[in-house]
Amino acid sequence: MLSTINTINTFDLKKLLTFVSACIISLQSFADDSAAVHSSIPGVDCVINPYKVADIASPVAGVIEDLYVERSQQVSAGQIVAQLDADVERASVKLARYRAGIKSEIKLSEINMDFDKRHKIRLASLREKQATSVEKIEEAEREESLSRWKLAQAKELSDIRTLELKRAEQQLSQKSIRAPFDGFVLDTYKHRGEYVEDQSILRLAQLDPLVIEAIVPMENFGSIKVGMVGEIFPEFNTTDKLTGTVSIVDRIGDTASNTFGVRLIMPNPENRIPAGLKCIVKFLQPSAEDNDKEFSEVSNGQQITEKAMVEKIQARQKQVSQQQQQQTPSTTVQAEIVDSKPDRNEKINNEKSLPETDIPMNKSPSGFLVMTRQGETDKLTKDLINRLREAGVNDFQEIDHGIYKGLISLGLYNVRNFAEKRQQALANLGFEAFISARY
Repeated sequence: MLSTINTINTFDLKKLLTFVSACIISLQSFADDSAAVHSSIPGVDCVINPYKVADIASPVAGVIEDLYVERSQQVSAGQIVAQLDADVERASVKLARYRAGIKSEIKLSEINMDFDKRHKIRLASLREKQATSVEKIEEAEREESLSRWKLAQAKELSDIRTLELKRAEQQLSQKSIRAPFDGFVLDTYKHRGEYVEDQSILRLAQLDPLVIEAIVPMENFGSIKVGMVGEIFPEFNTTDKLTGTVSIVDRIGDTASNTFGVRLIMPNPENRIPAGLKCIVKFLQPSAEDNDKEFSEVSNGQQITEKAMVEKIQARQKQVSQQQQQQTPSTTVQAEIVDSKPDRNEKINNEKSLPETDIPMNKSPSGFLVMTRQGETDKLTKDLINRLREAGVNDFQEIDHGIYKGLISLGLYNVRNFAEKRQQALANLGFEAFISARY
């Protein structure tokens, strides 16, 4: 009986040892496969920087009438961030628009030319009957030719006045300082009432995508190619897997540190990762599945610029965002229409009904829209737009669909205080506007 038990125990022990050996071999194989993903280059230090940092200045000298942004505020490309005093330019646009609309000279020249042409035909008919002299025929031809050239001159003057109007509008638009790209305000250098000529008004940074600046030992030169992918590990903990694509490899090293620079472009949707962080980057093997195959043509000798790479990354990011929106059911949220004048709120709500949906509890607005209503007819709407342009308000958009259909957007602001300033500035120009909170 004891012999039988020992035989069974020995058999079980052999099975256990076989199982453990198989596990060890599998783990070693997995470790080898994982190690094969990363290249032989060890992790190197890096820094996460904004893609662009620009000091925004004015193309013309002037006094700051208003500053619409503050530090750390997010802005979009084309958004007005500051306004210079432009009373003279607005008056010039008004005068140029009136001059461009003058058509009386053309009409007068057309009437004179028509008369002289008919007079010439009558004299030619009389000349055939020997009832008039050659001198009168020649004089009629001269008058008809002069009338034709006076009409051409009037049309040329009208074209010149149209160009003068465009020039005046451009001079007026130079008084509105716009953000050249999407980003965040790092700092403001000037305030309302200050005179600016060649000084910066504010500093703007673009955080999507981000730039990873890595310092790599010189012995690894030639192992890193444009288009390779690197895994980024910031100094703070994050659950997201961060990867960047190599866009620039320096061709000249630093003698003192025996290193060379490598730049990677890392997408940063929704600006989740802040700039100004230390990090470590581990480069992946060119043949690994994680590598960016969209830029694999670089390894075949075709060079791609960093700008083109960023455009491709942003296009891919936009495509992914659109696919997510299509997969996620859309919910319409009613916008809270608020006005500084309480007696107008009821009028606005009565005139413009929005879909009845609930606003999420304890959710603060993501922005504030400054808006006004379109005219009851297309002609009234066109007249309103012309008056806005004459007053120097060019940053507006007609809305013809959605919950804001029939309104005109006059600006989007992250801070309600700036939206109220915009509303007051429009009121000073004679335009009624209200503020709509966006969620």
